[in-house]
Amino acid sequence: MGRGRNPGLGEPRGGRGCRGGRALAGVINSPRAPAAPSRTPGELSCADPAVPMACPLEQALALMVTTFHKYSGKEGDKYKLSKAELKELLNKELPVFGSKQMDEAEFKRLMNDLDHNKDSEVDFKEYVCFLACITMGFNEFFRDDPSKQHRRK
Repeated sequence: MGRGRNPGLGEPRGGRGCRGGRALAGVINSPRAPAAPSRTPGELSCADPAVPMACPLEQALALMVTTFHKYSGKEGDKYKLSKAELKELLNKELPVFGSKQMDEAEFKRLMNDLDHNKDSEVDFKEYVCFLACITMGFNEFFRDDPSKQHRRK
């Protein structure tokens, strides 16, 4: 990556690649993403650049980033997840994929699939690809059976 680039995000530091960048930066730097207030039609929305709070999708993106860094900084390279850090993240943040439900061979296969550059660690890009795959699986699950979706009425 070139100098002045934000590792893993592909966006220059201080760049204007995202209209909601300031709101997202505020969420990322806060200990917990604020909840979006409920609005009625006609009120300001997240699409309005004058709204300083982060939208739910921005909050979700910030949570993905902060979750990665919560676990990646515990040992070794602070920008990568070791095997132990990945196991802890899965157990605490994605228990459906947690290593307690996987035997060691299954976890080894998962780690091998995630570790595209074969450095025995999972970097941010590999982590995001994993989350994207999980998200696609959830989409397929809910698309095939709409009764499983929790919709507001």
